[in-house]
Amino acid sequence: MQTPNFTVVLGVDARHIEHLEAVLPTWAKFKPSLMERPFVVFLDSGADVDQRVRVSLAIAAAGIKKFTLVSWPYPGIEYPLGDGTKWNDQQRYKMLAGFVHVPARHVETSYWLKLDLDVVAHDIDDWIDPKWFDECPAIIAHRWSYTKPPDQMMKLDDWAVRNFHRLNGFPYRAPLNLIPSSPAAGSLGHKRIISWCGFFNTVFTSVCSDLANDVCGLGKLPVPSQDGYLWYMAQASGYLVRRENMKARGWHHCANIRVVREKVLETK
Repeated sequence: MQTPNFTVVLGVDARHIEHLEAVLPTWAKFKPSLMERPFVVFLDSGADVDQRVRVSLAIAAAGIKKFTLVSWPYPGIEYPLGDGTKWNDQQRYKMLAGFVHVPARHVETSYWLKLDLDVVAHDIDDWIDPKWFDECPAIIAHRWSYTKPPDQMMKLDDWAVRNFHRLNGFPYRAPLNLIPSSPAAGSLGHKRIISWCGFFNTVFTSVCSDLANDVCGLGKLPVPSQDGYLWYMAQASGYLVRRENMKARGWHHCANIRVVREKVLETK
């Protein structure tokens, strides 16, 4: 099978404009074929004019041929303030929700690629294996081994049991019953994906977006995690998920902007 058409989707807020400016030149240098793909870039609607200009200039400088700049969230969508922890941070939730609802509305290709802005490119341009797309998987993403917070999958089980009947023809096999090893466990150990580099089937994403919009409210998710929600939906419905090693395909995932800068310097 040939690699299907796909769109690159990026999410940018004030916290990550510097990341965008740093990593895009490495993508253009080491993955130049990526610049030929259409891009959908959603920008925090609270961004000021200078921030919007910086984003547009960074995209243009990278040589991206076709891109759509989307303001997110759409008018009227508000997110809970959260409790001050990482997993319930309002800004984080807002931007992660964009990675479900923006592709559902703006991507026209059969797949879309999520690349986080703390990912630095190196090595080969020919990094995509067309065999990944055999059998039309719902998700192809970097392999991962745990979920935080540890009760996220339990919450999704409860949510799905109550709401899957709203999807006519969308299969639901059974609750996953992924339960932490102890009440004090800080994470839930299991085989899953992490989406700093991951392909998602667009039709599948649209179904997930529609259900979340209907049940949770416009622009919301049942849990504040894009990859947790989409992975759960695929697993609970029996759709194929491929867990690949994206680090071996020429990508560095960095912990913070300091590491991003270090890795960018190493590529020069």
